Amino acid sequence: MQKLSQEAKEVIIQKALNRGDSSLEQIAKSNNIGYSTLQKWLKAFRDADLISPPLKSNSPTANLTNAIKFNHILKTSELDDPDLGRYCREHGLYSHQLQTWREQFMSDKDNKKETPQSEVKSLKLENKRLQKELQRKDKALAEASALLILKKKAALIWGEKEDD
Repeated sequence: MQKLSQEAKEVIIQKALNRGDSSLEQIAKSNNIGYSTLQKWLKAFRDADLISPPLKSNSPTANLTNAIKFNHILKTSELDDPDLGRYCREHGLYSHQLQTWREQFMSDKDNKKETPQSEVKSLKLENKRLQKELQRKDKALAEASALLILKKKAALIWGEKEDD
């Protein structure tokens, strides 16, 4: 069995996350991986926002600016497959990177990163804790107001107690 690189796994995960009409089974089959493997990768991605340690930052495409990426997209937009392959080899790129960049530029979403899953989970836990605290305080307030009302009613029925 061939071991896939981290970058290839990330591309497959992005395909699965942005799959549109195709199913996970189809994506797994088209990439020659098992359906359960793809599910594990997606679960790991959602839980920890990555599969394994990130790619090395000294890779040639790690520090490219959006302007440089856009320039590569423009230069390769009219190329056929052999010319595209030649261009990618000359510049140390992969064709799937160009496709991903093109999709990022063409999407309606902002290019900002979404909130990491761990941050979302912590915010949900904090919200749940605050809701419980609010319910506890509401109950205490209701009990205090009930006791005050009972005290007033008792004073009306039996009269004020005199201290001697």
